[in-house]
Amino acid sequence: MTLISFNGFIRDIIYTPYLTPKLKTYDINNFNINSANTFGKISLDSADNYIAFSKWVSPKRTRSYPFARIYNTYHLNSKSVTVIPIMKDEGMDGDNDRINFITLSWMNLLNVYIVLAWYEQAEVVPNKNKITTQKFNSDHVKQKILEISNYHSTALHWNTTHFEKDFQTVFLNAVNSYEQIATTKNVQLRSREKHLQVLQQFQKNDVFYLDKFRDYTLKKSQKAAHRESVTTHQLEHLTDGDKGIFYISNYLGGIYHLTADEVYKQNNVLVIQESKNNSKGKLPSKNDIKDGLFKLILFSNLDCLYSNKLGYLPFNNVTIRFWTLLIDMNPLVGILFLHKFLEFKICLKITGELQGNLDLPNSDNNVLNTFCQNNGFSKTQRKLIELLNQEATNNHKLNIIITKNG
Repeated sequence: MTLISFNGFIRDIIYTPYLTPKLKTYDINNFNINSANTFGKISLDSADNYIAFSKWVSPKRTRSYPFARIYNTYHLNSKSVTVIPIMKDEGMDGDNDRINFITLSWMNLLNVYIVLAWYEQAEVVPNKNKITTQKFNSDHVKQKILEISNYHSTALHWNTTHFEKDFQTVFLNAVNSYEQIATTKNVQLRSREKHLQVLQQFQKNDVFYLDKFRDYTLKKSQKAAHRESVTTHQLEHLTDGDKGIFYISNYLGGIYHLTADEVYKQNNVLVIQESKNNSKGKLPSKNDIKDGLFKLILFSNLDCLYSNKLGYLPFNNVTIRFWTLLIDMNPLVGILFLHKFLEFKICLKITGELQGNLDLPNSDNNVLNTFCQNNGFSKTQRKLIELLNQEATNNHKLNIIITKNG
């Protein structure tokens, strides 16, 4: 498996989800993040004034479908808040995860407001150095949600300021809470020193710096993809299953780092794909499918995509100086001339124990009905196929392939 690098530009985010459930509404005055559902609405001073919320049970994106929970609220015409634990130490017999910069990039581009939170209570798993049923400091979460309700700038501005001002305090609160849990519950967690060594990687003169957090966690993310650096790779040699890292820019400024699990070349077209599989049944869970759809929202809104390979121009000292000046004046124009744009498509691949294939969007109801009948789908599964077809139809860059395993 290879990690391949791409650059792209997003002008606007336009997306309509169709797999949206009914949402429970909570009153802000008695809202408790621990007893609330994992997503819903928070009513402020009236029924028409509310905030959408979701919560993560781990800072790691691959655990418990946090993107599916945000997807469930993404159709609302309100601010969207997601509560993320800054770290989660499950004990020496469990996992130890921390938030990273790629998560921040996803939320910034999708205009989702982050509330960094910490766990302060937990129960011990019998006969193990492991804790479970961890609970947030709910007062802190409620306070930040109220601040966001009165905030008049974008999620990018909130998230940047929130990380710069609050990251270190929230991190230290988490460390202190875990130290107290270890003592009072007589369970072995990671040491305070180990956690603080990580925090030091984000600091300069004992002060948190967002760029140091970015550099450290991006390197860790790349190592998790089995490469310490981006590998130069010929596009024509891409295969199903290669990983991609994308450096995305937009009008708000800055570079946002995203990852895609699968990129490959098909008939000279680059395919950015998320795959969801059920090896023991007909279709993956709805949350699994929503997770894949949410990850593709940003990619389906790409205006252009290019590789890091210079093309078209004869290079000498004069042209290099000219194009360097042009890039400084207008980066987008420089991109247009210095990079070869890629033709690409976005795809969600759904596999299971199925007969035949179904490509969406598809306007032929007979094709949809035949596929559902051949696979003996229930009414719920038929409805899911209909909604997926609506989602692919009304989000024009999205393609969905439903096919058998293997």
